[in-house]
Amino acid sequence: MLIVGEVWTFDGGRPRAGAVYLEGGRVVDVGEAEELRTRYPGARRFSFERVTPGLHDAHVHPLYWGEALAALDLRDERDPRRVAAAVRAEAARRPRGSWIRGGGYVFDAYPDRALLDEAAPDHPVFLESRDLHSAWVNAAALAAAGVDARTPDPPGGRVLRRADGEPTGYLLEHAAALVRRALPSPTADDLRRGLDDLARRGYVAAHAMGDLPPEATEWVRRMAVDGALPLRLAWALPKRVWRSWRPEKIGEQLHVFGVKFFADGALTSRTAWMKAPYPEGGRGMPLDDPRAHDEEVAAVLEAGFEAVWHAIGTRAVHELLNLSDRLEARGLPARTRLRIEHAQHVDDADLPRLAGRTLSMQPWHAHDDRTALEALGGEPWRTAYRWADFARLPGVRLLFGSDAPVAVPDAVAGLHAATRHPLGRAGLAEEAALAAYVRTPAVALGWHEEEAFWGRIAPGARAALTLWERGEPVARVWNGAVESVQRT
Repeated sequence: MLIVGEVWTFDGGRPRAGAVYLEGGRVVDVGEAEELRTRYPGARRFSFERVTPGLHDAHVHPLYWGEALAALDLRDERDPRRVAAAVRAEAARRPRGSWIRGGGYVFDAYPDRALLDEAAPDHPVFLESRDLHSAWVNAAALAAAGVDARTPDPPGGRVLRRADGEPTGYLLEHAAALVRRALPSPTADDLRRGLDDLARRGYVAAHAMGDLPPEATEWVRRMAVDGALPLRLAWALPKRVWRSWRPEKIGEQLHVFGVKFFADGALTSRTAWMKAPYPEGGRGMPLDDPRAHDEEVAAVLEAGFEAVWHAIGTRAVHELLNLSDRLEARGLPARTRLRIEHAQHVDDADLPRLAGRTLSMQPWHAHDDRTALEALGGEPWRTAYRWADFARLPGVRLLFGSDAPVAVPDAVAGLHAATRHPLGRAGLAEEAALAAYVRTPAVALGWHEEEAFWGRIAPGARAALTLWERGEPVARVWNGAVESVQRT
């Protein structure tokens, strides 16, 4: 097939072209439109405003996104009373005793379960905050999970309690798992729903971030072996299972490349680990404390995996960089194979230490967090979302994604935020922002060195492309076909 349009190749030898000819799942020729029309007169022809290498979502949770698509959508809700009203309406539609799930809210304070108890006394309710680092549940959910005044706080989590010791219904970090384990188990259909939605949005690859239940490892492998994944999946394994795996590729379907760790929580749940205290007190909390993980991370690197670290707060980033320095001193390649997810708050002293590293960020989070950051001020505001500063550091590999279901996996929104910073700071030029979606994610995974290479449009490249009109993806090229995009 011949695709005519402004081709952004991300190939240093020829950054722009007028058309690209594809055959057998590969890019065969790149040139000017008239030249290629003459050279390939019998080719099927398509015309689009712009052609780029295919979009990656460089940080996404496809199983949780699939579950979110079937759950109560509470995005942008900030008032617990409005959330309770939505739960009440949902309870009226559901059989008594069935679970009500939802997520996406951002609250300024931790609510009590009383609102949910009144809204849905006969249904267990489990609602997750937008950042997925806290949950609000009712008495029925606590009872179903066996959580009461005698339940201790789990490591890396906290059950908020009333004066009499009874749970308020608000659970921070790992405490949410006390109730989550009582939920109906996720299914392969949930995973498929999430992956299919990403493909429909024009993505050709997704970097899936750990936290899948054990049974999902077999779902993913089976889909890959059967050639049934709707995009290429790069997977960072959950920390608890990595020792039974090895780095591997199953065709161009699945790439098991990393192991996921969590240095801390999230800003809006006040669990991001900061150097300075929050206005209401506390500095957040470490989860997988980098000060105590030298040996496990060394083993991960020695096994050939990347160590993929969630780090949001200034203290979390600082301690993670200290861990990296210690491992480098032992001769391990931590600078190049310790990948930092989010890098949301970085202070000036640590900024130069990020040179030469892979940083995976989510630009739309800056939009979602703006109200919280304005209210917090101080260190959180000053250190937040410094992607333009990162891009100026030598050797940085900057990747962009959505963190869905924390945010909708909308690349156009992410590009808008990356170029027009929601906090009023310097943004990136359009091509640099787009590179963080289509070029650098492939480089970070080594796919740019494969025989059918990814991340640029040149003869020999894999024909996995995104096709654009009026600044939005409208189609993708996948498995030799042009597939329409449904951006919702």
